[in-house]
Amino acid sequence: MAPVLHSGDPRDLAGSDVLDAPLPDVDHTIWDEPGRSPGLSGNVPEDALTWFTEFRHQQLSTSALKSWLLTIAVALLSGPVAVVGTLLQGMTASGILMVVVIGPTTEEIMKIAIPVWIVEKRPWLFRSSVQILLCCFASGLVFAAVENLFYLQMPFAQASPGLARWRWSVCVLLHSSCSLLSGIGVVRMWRRFQEKQCRPDVADAAAPVTAAIVIHGIYNATVTAMQAVGWQF
Repeated sequence: MAPVLHSGDPRDLAGSDVLDAPLPDVDHTIWDEPGRSPGLSGNVPEDALTWFTEFRHQQLSTSALKSWLLTIAVALLSGPVAVVGTLLQGMTASGILMVVVIGPTTEEIMKIAIPVWIVEKRPWLFRSSVQILLCCFASGLVFAAVENLFYLQMPFAQASPGLARWRWSVCVLLHSSCSLLSGIGVVRMWRRFQEKQCRPDVADAAAPVTAAIVIHGIYNATVTAMQAVGWQF
């Protein structure tokens, strides 16, 4: 029996009932299987249905308006989502490990969680790296604002004017800068899969995100040490 290789987009079959049917799950096409042997199956045909060809199809059919509306929504939602995720994580740990390691790691990952998910699963919804950086930077700003209100405006808070100035300047700069740095990692992830014509790999974002976590952790450790020796903000 001769092997039959299926290729092309099923929606291109003229006269077929599948014209209006949704595209089959492109996450499981034979041409994207990691164990596929080009020696046995041959090179990928130009019209083969792959994850990347479907990305190109979706990219061409996504309007600028839809892309920017999504960008605005993500920019507004990422900060509050990060706050909720961080609070939930904070219930499971405490002490210096929480302040220096777990807290910074959770916050920096949660602040970019939605942009990362979009780049990994729906990358055609972003049209430029500027949109990704905007989402991540805005997430850091919103996160910092919510955190400041929590620490400075809650009934239990006993914040001095100096602490308020510190939080609305240094802390806002920290959160927004770290989120922007992490955003550079998300942009790298978004660009590299297009250059390689493969699936997005979150590992491509690892270095900048790790750097943001380390900077955040060093800041927390420094402030904690300053408070321990009696520093008054």
